[in-house]
Amino acid sequence: MKKSVFILMAAMLLNVVQVFATDPQKGEAKPAKAVTTQVFQMLSDNINPDEIRGATAEIRIALDNGDYLRVLSVKTENEALETYIRNSIDFQKVTKGTFEQGVIYRIPLEVSKKGSIL
Repeated sequence: MKKSVFILMAAMLLNVVQVFATDPQKGEAKPAKAVTTQVFQMLSDNINPDEIRGATAEIRIALDNGDYLRVLSVKTENEALETYIRNSIDFQKVTKGTFEQGVIYRIPLEVSKKGSIL
């Protein structure tokens, strides 16, 4: 009888620990995901150049005080892709989400052969 009470108490303790360990803000998107989603939306709006199809890049961006995206660097071997990224998202305003200013977001990017952002 004492062992079953002890096991029941241990199970209850583990359940309480699990409840407190979960994230209470599940409904909100994380800042990195919200920024990435908006960047992909901006880039996929008008992909036309054939010379960027199949290229990859790593973008480093940050937000300034007015919630505008600032492209810090673009690592790619394709100069046309770098120009396309800088022209498409540099100085664009982000619209939704809670973002941290001064944080550098790193976004990997791959343009498919068909021209869509992956």
